Amino acid sequence: MRLALIIGEIVFGLAMMVAIMLQTGYTPGMSGAFGGGFQQPGGYTGKKKGVDELLSRVTIVVTVVFTVITLLLVRVW
Repeated sequence: MRLALIIGEIVFGLAMMVAIMLQTGYTPGMSGAFGGGFQQPGGYTGKKKGVDELLSRVTIVVTVVFTVITLLLVRVW
């Protein structure tokens, strides 16, 4: 049980980091490296609004699951 929670903690922690870094920010940080919302020459307009909304929802779900796993891990430990 404890090992499964530790593995889940690692997996969801990494997923949360990736989901946060892929979101469009105000400045070209990590999200700019992966096609974030800056207009580039040639008409590329960046990510669509639907992708940002999807990433926002994924981030919320992953964060809630990460929090629940953390609380269960503290309880089991």
